[in-house]
Amino acid sequence: MRQPASDRALYYRQLRETVHNVFAPELTSAHARDAVGLVERILGEFIVEEEWSDALSAEFGAELSALLGRADDGTVVSASRFAQLREEAAEVAGRSADDEGGRTLRAALADAERRFFESVEAHRAVTLGEDLEPAGASPSITRCSVNEAALSAYLRDKLPASPSLAVRSVELLPGGRSKETLLVSLDGTTELPPQVIVRKDRPVGLLQTRAADEFAVLAAVFGHGGVPVPEPFFAEEKDHGLGEGTFLVMARVPGAKAGEFFPDLAAPTEHRAEIARQLAGALAHLHSIPLDRLRHTGLDLHTSLTPDSLSGAVNGLVARIGELTGSPSVSVPLAHRWLLHHVDDVAPCARVCLLQQDFGFHNMLVEGDRVTALVDWEGATIGPPARELAAAYAPITALVDWDVFVQAYLAAGGPEEAVDERAVRYYRVFVALGGLMASRMGGHLFRTGAKRDLLTAHSGLDSYFRCQRNLARALHDAGVT
Repeated sequence: MRQPASDRALYYRQLRETVHNVFAPELTSAHARDAVGLVERILGEFIVEEEWSDALSAEFGAELSALLGRADDGTVVSASRFAQLREEAAEVAGRSADDEGGRTLRAALADAERRFFESVEAHRAVTLGEDLEPAGASPSITRCSVNEAALSAYLRDKLPASPSLAVRSVELLPGGRSKETLLVSLDGTTELPPQVIVRKDRPVGLLQTRAADEFAVLAAVFGHGGVPVPEPFFAEEKDHGLGEGTFLVMARVPGAKAGEFFPDLAAPTEHRAEIARQLAGALAHLHSIPLDRLRHTGLDLHTSLTPDSLSGAVNGLVARIGELTGSPSVSVPLAHRWLLHHVDDVAPCARVCLLQQDFGFHNMLVEGDRVTALVDWEGATIGPPARELAAAYAPITALVDWDVFVQAYLAAGGPEEAVDERAVRYYRVFVALGGLMASRMGGHLFRTGAKRDLLTAHSGLDSYFRCQRNLARALHDAGVT
């Protein structure tokens, strides 16, 4: 039963209803429709906060008070007091002793935080499902950074055998936090197909990567075969006259985005078993590419996973989270301790391979029952294959049972160490911690004014919540809470 709404919640509900039922039907561009989804989910979070904050604060605040040994004078815990208790719980989780009592207290605090997130999630699901269909996600930047004339001039200079080349249109495609993705239609050339995709750096992104760095990796993967990727044509690093940053030109691949980073927002509803089978084969082939085929990619092919290097990576993630503004989390110090304590479960690692590093429905195209491309290779790296399978756990289990995928992956030639249960369990926590850091970065950029747009606001709010929830779930599934 919904709590009595505050005036603010009523305004939020009216705004959300107006956006969905009045504005959305009039919109035609993919960007505008996707932006509606971002606005609705942000308003949904505000509605739940206004309508349920007092009840949730009283329920979970009382539990935190008891766990933290605070005196109970019968006063109902207010929202502001609950926020203080969450901060205290995070501090206690970070400094409690590593004896049986300390471990028990940390586990109890993390479990309370997980159940709080699940309760909020349930209320949000009800709110977002009330007479409204959830929309997808997209950046709020809707104008291309380059125009047809400038791009035509560049391409004619780049392709001297096509003096009549003309860019007919440039369309900004939805998606992408750090890169701008453009669909470019061409006339007057046979050196490129009639339509190509341009991936271009943005001035400020969540990831410190360059579009041009994808070229060599894509070329190696495309040349090896077995992994559906767009054919890369060329990349440009500087002196191109198209603004700051680098860019990559590649083939347009048929198909539509399979879903969202969080499968609970959007995932394939048809041909799920066949899509899962193809993804198993694609990852198996990817993880089997000989490292010597990657020698021109700029990746560190001599990297090795040792207890020290893995501990350093964990410490680096936690340190970065601490540098960014955002709400406190019990799960972060708990994950920090657990990951360091279990480093020896996965390191040293006998095998490293090429990882896409951002596997998910948001980075794959499907057409019917066919996976046509895995896209967005800006974060590709060399690492243990189990880390990629851990990242794939959520999208894959939205399609089929995990054991079904594992068998298909092994049958396609995937290495057995990639599906080791301890390793996948470890890297699910590690990957979830990394996701939390990235979404917290979005919120930090938005709050500090370094990057103000709808996608960044969404990253720091809705995505940050879901990443906190994912970390709490990964810890629970690992038996930590």
